[in-house]
Amino acid sequence: MNCAALLVAASLVASLAFSRSAPQAKASAPRADEVPSPSQPAQLSEIRGYREWAKVNPRPVPIVSRLVAAMCARPTNDDRAHDVSSPHANKLITVYVNELGRQAMMNELKPTFAVGSVIVKEKLAREEAGEPELLTVMIKRERGFNPPVGDWEFMATNGSGTKADARGRLESCQACHVLMKETDFVSRSYLPDELRSKLR
Repeated sequence: MNCAALLVAASLVASLAFSRSAPQAKASAPRADEVPSPSQPAQLSEIRGYREWAKVNPRPVPIVSRLVAAMCARPTNDDRAHDVSSPHANKLITVYVNELGRQAMMNELKPTFAVGSVIVKEKLAREEAGEPELLTVMIKRERGFNPPVGDWEFMATNGSGTKADARGRLESCQACHVLMKETDFVSRSYLPDELRSKLR
């Protein structure tokens, strides 16, 4: 082998050894417009994915009761500081119920909701509104949690269901629901006529 061939072979071996030992270049950071936007905060666990539950009224219905509008002021845990605005006044609602509460809600004339039943009411400013202004929630708890209203817990959240404004034994909610003992303290004024006629 001549000198020229030896030099070429040596340079190839040296370059191969260097490429194996040299640190690999790091991938460049993504541009600002390539960074994915953060995901939305998860909904509260009790109502997560509620729009996949049974939809009780296919279209939003108005809340026409003046009694409800007057009594259902936005609830708060502080009895001294109630917002006088009503989430029900001049609003529409769409109601969802989870699987545990579906039978009682949609089939029983005098329902008894199982522990773990959850009812979510979306408050809408108008029928075509894409997102609710507010959610009000009823959660059926174990016997003894809240006997005056059938052991329901009440909750009000922001429209996305990610933050509870108030929850628990809310007097502003109970004052109305205590009148509905025959239907396990659930109104169901929003039931469509075709469902109401089939209650047994």
